[in-house]
Amino acid sequence: MKANEIIRIIENVCPEKLAYPWDNVGLLCGDGEKEVKKILVTLDTNINTVKEAVEKGADMIVSHHPILLGGIKRIDYKTAVGQMLKLLIENNITLFAAHTNMDTASGGINDRLAQMFSLTDVKILDQHTDDETAGLGRIGKLKSPVKFSDFAKMCSEILNTPVRAAGDFDKVITTVAVASGSCSEVIPVAKDKGAEVIITGDMKYHNMIDMTELGICVIDAGHYPTEICVMDIFADILKNADIEIIKSENKDIFKFI
Repeated sequence: MKANEIIRIIENVCPEKLAYPWDNVGLLCGDGEKEVKKILVTLDTNINTVKEAVEKGADMIVSHHPILLGGIKRIDYKTAVGQMLKLLIENNITLFAAHTNMDTASGGINDRLAQMFSLTDVKILDQHTDDETAGLGRIGKLKSPVKFSDFAKMCSEILNTPVRAAGDFDKVITTVAVASGSCSEVIPVAKDKGAEVIITGDMKYHNMIDMTELGICVIDAGHYPTEICVMDIFADILKNADIEIIKSENKDIFKFI
């Protein structure tokens, strides 16, 4: 199966037009006409995941986070980026990324998070394109009201990670917003739309104070834990394709000591 055919299957779910203008998505390295038998799906692409792809004999990497997001002016093999590009090219590995288009798409990461929390009456939190089916984050209802203190524990269990929680721990939660990765900018939107709590990641200390002072509870579950489900999404999208799919063993860069 050619890499371009695989890309078309994925982009049927998350077309490139749904990505934010600053993003770097699509075919980022390699030949779209390459025949692919084995794919490594991953959250991150870095030197370690490329080495993993080489070791496991993958012909293609399908990643959520892109490479070269800030652009580069030279390829220096002494740098991690240079080493990564050298490995990709030397081993003829095609690299494709679906980033903010996978965050915003119907059936993408935020819809999967809403499913993980069994939310009902799910709606888009922040629509940023003309496509009414897509947008950043989701908001929905819990099946039963729960105190914020208990909900924070439930979040930790569902995402399998310690969480940082701020807000009124006695508050009864019925409406939940989810925004994968680093989405503090949509917290006021979530509050305006009636969310009593939002789950996101990468919150800064003073930002956490500012947001909770709006009256919304905030759970910082981390970037990796709120997005690692993307590997399952990629695998589900490609389950009927005639290729072998391997899920990367890459771990969260953060360790809780």
